[in-house]
Amino acid sequence: MYFENIIGQVFAKRYITNALTKNMLNNAYIFEGIKGIGKMSFAKELANTLIGITPENSPDFIVIEKEDKSHRIKIEQIRNMKSGVYEKPISDYKIYIIKDAHLMSEEAQNAILKTIEEPPSYAIFIFITENLESLLPTIRSRCDIVRFTPLKREEIKLYLTDKYSLDDKSALVYSAFSGGSISRAEELMNDSDFREMREDIQNCISVISDRNRMKIEFLADGIEKYEKEIINLLDIMINYLRDIIIIKEKLDTDLITNIDRITFIENMSRKISCSQIASIIDIIEDTKEKLRGYCSFKMSIQVMFLNIYEVIK
Repeated sequence: MYFENIIGQVFAKRYITNALTKNMLNNAYIFEGIKGIGKMSFAKELANTLIGITPENSPDFIVIEKEDKSHRIKIEQIRNMKSGVYEKPISDYKIYIIKDAHLMSEEAQNAILKTIEEPPSYAIFIFITENLESLLPTIRSRCDIVRFTPLKREEIKLYLTDKYSLDDKSALVYSAFSGGSISRAEELMNDSDFREMREDIQNCISVISDRNRMKIEFLADGIEKYEKEIINLLDIMINYLRDIIIIKEKLDTDLITNIDRITFIENMSRKISCSQIASIIDIIEDTKEKLRGYCSFKMSIQVMFLNIYEVIK
């Protein structure tokens, strides 16, 4: 059985397994999906199946990626790759992985186009990308597109508990905030700022629920230190507020993100109405848009808390 070590990705497994079984592999694929959901691992497993040995130990497994200190995959890298494409492999296949293919310059994409239009029978090209639209239409039209989906919370939780021996509740929190990405969950595990942000946001919501205008206005001063992480901070706040709605509306508690703060969430659910929460979330989303538009950080946050007070008073 193929791809037993890959978490989730039922469609990708079925699609590529079917091609392997019927001996109908294409010469070019695009693996598309968010970061940290197994695209590269899947490509390595496929290479292992085709080459017969650990890919990293084979000269027939070639990875092209951006060089250190560079923000792009350059045309010179593609030209260097092309020079070896028509040298026959030691095994039955030659696998080329273009990692973070969305970082290829337009010149690099045009340079690889003729090769994937007329590839040697033994060559397989896999473009790994987080952004399908960043690839030229001419490249997309010549590849089979395999979409990788965000992983389920339970899948990430099991991975974290098995690999890191985390307790279930902590693993659930990291998986809930991961957006379906294992690498993001792992980053959060080691991010002390993330833990501090959650504490500060819990304090913000508690102060808001007490409806004291002066204290609410002072909240802006307390989060100035998070200017560079403000979008992440506001997303955490939105998650808390949505959790409160889940409790108020008696929805499935498996949907709760901050499962380790359930007592706090239940307490807040008795102090804020659903309509107030919905209005506060709208205010926060509007603030995020202003901040993305390069509005003044300090002014935007001050206005946000003033508007929240008007809703909650």
